[in-house]
Amino acid sequence: MFWLLIAIVAYFFLALSSLGDKVYLKGKEKPKLYVFYVGLLSGLVVLLIPFIKDFGLPSLDILIWPILEGIVYILALYSMYYALDKYEVSVVVPAMGGLQPVFIFFLSIGFFQITEISFKSVAALIILIIGTFLISSNGKKIKANSKEFLFSLLPALLFALDAILTKQVFMGESFFEGLVYMRITSFLVVLFFLFDKQLRKSLFKKRKRGVFLGAQAAGGVGILLQSYAISLVPVLSLATLNALKGVQYAFLLIITLFISSFHSKILHEKFDKKTLRIKIISVAIIALGIALLM
Repeated sequence: MFWLLIAIVAYFFLALSSLGDKVYLKGKEKPKLYVFYVGLLSGLVVLLIPFIKDFGLPSLDILIWPILEGIVYILALYSMYYALDKYEVSVVVPAMGGLQPVFIFFLSIGFFQITEISFKSVAALIILIIGTFLISSNGKKIKANSKEFLFSLLPALLFALDAILTKQVFMGESFFEGLVYMRITSFLVVLFFLFDKQLRKSLFKKRKRGVFLGAQAAGGVGILLQSYAISLVPVLSLATLNALKGVQYAFLLIITLFISSFHSKILHEKFDKKTLRIKIISVAIIALGIALLM
């Protein structure tokens, strides 16, 4: 269960990255510009190449998977940030959190031709999905026919497909080689964004880059560890790994409460008793799901 520990640490760093977005980035960066920066920074993965033994390009039938993953990853990011920019976060985030592992579950059955599924793993998956949905929605009702929910389907499906493709890459390549191929593709894909004149102009606007780079550094570590967890996790537990995203929201809740209490000038967020009660119950449900995996 080493993958479980790696996943939990990954979601801690992703929570820190989300906090950076919450403090500064939200509402200040257009989706395309934000995705451009993320893809651009992913190009730093080339620094790993000198440390990879016998690094080289594989055959096209193997290389096609990281190329597809890199493209799908950028599309997933853009569709997610577009949805968050246009619609209510309180609907988009929980909808994605609940739908993504469900999509992964069914896609993995078809893609990897899974024939045996244990009751314990399915129970853990369902519990984690419930916990993730509750902690990110604050108990609010979400209408299945709302624009926010329907628009959450695309990024949820794309991120699910990205998880499947990432696992496929790591099944054929070593972790670092697969990672380099995927993130170089992401870097090359976002370069096409430079054809957008408005985006090129916005690149030179002044902004607090320290907060942005800090958030991206934390996010980069989180994605690296999450990718490593995907390389380790059994195919059958791939959806469960994604459903652990509720751990990220739990970390975010704890960090937000701490900063709001002791450093309110940086971040001040109030929680009413009902919301806090729902979040505590959600954390308990997530803990139960994790316990089932051990």
